[in-house]
Amino acid sequence: MEFVSGIKINDVARIDAAGIDRKLLAKRSAESYLTQLCRHGFFHCDPHPGNLACDAEEGGRLIYYDFGMMDELKTPVKTGLVNLIFGIYENNAKEVCDALEDIEVLKKGADRVSVEKIARTFLSDFVDTVNNDKQWVSQLSKEEQREIRRRRRVQLGADLFSVGSDVPFRFPPTFTFVFRAFTSLDGIGKGLDPAYDLTKLAQPYLKELIDLKDGSAFVTALKTWGKRLGWRPVDISNVVQSPRKVAYLEDVVTKLEQGDLKLRVRVLESERSFQRMDAMQTTMAYAAGASTFLNVGLLMTLLGSLNGHPSWQASKSTVALISKISLLLAGIFGAQVPVRVLQLKALDKKFENFK
Repeated sequence: MEFVSGIKINDVARIDAAGIDRKLLAKRSAESYLTQLCRHGFFHCDPHPGNLACDAEEGGRLIYYDFGMMDELKTPVKTGLVNLIFGIYENNAKEVCDALEDIEVLKKGADRVSVEKIARTFLSDFVDTVNNDKQWVSQLSKEEQREIRRRRRVQLGADLFSVGSDVPFRFPPTFTFVFRAFTSLDGIGKGLDPAYDLTKLAQPYLKELIDLKDGSAFVTALKTWGKRLGWRPVDISNVVQSPRKVAYLEDVVTKLEQGDLKLRVRVLESERSFQRMDAMQTTMAYAAGASTFLNVGLLMTLLGSLNGHPSWQASKSTVALISKISLLLAGIFGAQVPVRVLQLKALDKKFENFK
């Protein structure tokens, strides 16, 4: 390790005094991180102003401190990110969900029917906004945003409930570091240059990611057109195998008619009822427990206050201990009752939003 003297990257006054080009410095801060992330897949997880400085050499060199938090994007994850980007811009919900599985954001074996339906809704909104140059949801007023959310809940009520109950998504720690780093860099860049735009700076680096998809941007473009025209090997294979697949479907339908196969149907209304019933039973169990321990505690307190045989006097300390423990447990169980009631009300409100 060595000490490297530099100017804190958000100390604009000292940067100007040193004659450093702030726009160039902002550009280099973004390019440096994008090079780490997209080209090498090995990146600094905490590039906040305390860990990033500069000097006046070569128009403003970057100085990184504190390499205690570093992480790596494996090639399959980078490839999954590329497929995710392609799926979004091609408005293909299935490819988006496949890519989310590849980067381990979507759990394997999740209810893909509901997830893909939700994805199609949001992708359609995205494509419509991009193609028709509309305002993004974040640019709308709070009232308009609430109205859009309300319409989506009505449109996707059952699917949102299904996804919310199954919790099919998870967020790997690596992506937490990536998004936090981008947030820090965006703040640094805009502090140095008001016209700073990370998305424009990222475009050349996204091409490097695109090359990962098939090894070459040309091959990717060729496969994209083949997909649109139906000339891919998989498309030709589907045409050849169609008679066999039709025969298989006929066999399945026949087995269904004869009762050899049974369909498993998911009734969301029943799931809601069972979920509410479970919450109510838990609340009642805590209430019953609190009542039981309270009664035992009061009874022991009453017994402890009685005077009787000398041997009873020797047992009064034990009775008093039982009384204290029972009253303590009654308090613990009783404190859970209002918490469970509030959870039950929140569950009812959640169900109401899905109607």
